[in-house]
Amino acid sequence: MESFNKKALIIVDMERGFMPASEGERLGLRGFGELGVTGGELIIPGANQLTDEYVHQNLPIAATFDYHPEETAHFSDNPNYVNTWPKHCVGGTLGAELHPDLRIAKRPELATRFIKGDTPCDSPEDDTSYTGALAYDPQTGTYLPDWLREQNVTEVDVIGLAKGDGGEHKLCVDSTAVDLHNDGFRVNLVSDVSEFVDQNNREVFARNMGAIGINLITLREALAALTPTEA
Repeated sequence: MESFNKKALIIVDMERGFMPASEGERLGLRGFGELGVTGGELIIPGANQLTDEYVHQNLPIAATFDYHPEETAHFSDNPNYVNTWPKHCVGGTLGAELHPDLRIAKRPELATRFIKGDTPCDSPEDDTSYTGALAYDPQTGTYLPDWLREQNVTEVDVIGLAKGDGGEHKLCVDSTAVDLHNDGFRVNLVSDVSEFVDQNNREVFARNMGAIGINLITLREALAALTPTEA
């Protein structure tokens, strides 16, 4: 019997450009370290565990990609690391590709791909590139929230890179979580399968997420919630 509370896994921006440069050196591959998040590579095993369980349960998986143009106000030669950034994850470049150790990189058919940030913005205030809620499937033009509804999804587990403060300075993970919550989905943010740009945001992030109504859970809790129970 199909669940009335169907879940989906949202894998946010686990691209080479957001992984540490040391990963590129380890693998002998280019595209790493453009805007490297310390510890970004450490969440890959958890992402793969969740992917495997979602596949086992025949539940949908979506992966969002930063896919920026060459020129946009999202980038700056003198970035403030708040709303301007070094050039990263430009569409069609190696930096926009997934880390190759991800299960969905080895088997791309497991996840539906959604891109975001591909339209230039004129100023940081006009920048809509953070949220996965505005990511779309380039094959169909379908936006992520609409795709989730087409899949009869009411609840999502969000993982990936990277987290901001959950408030005024949200980044891609928390922007996606908040906007999907506001779009009517129950949102679980898997804390240990996502990473901060700034670890100092950890406490304020938890307060902001809790105030909004987003559930902060662990990988263990996420996996346990996917395990079928006897009726």
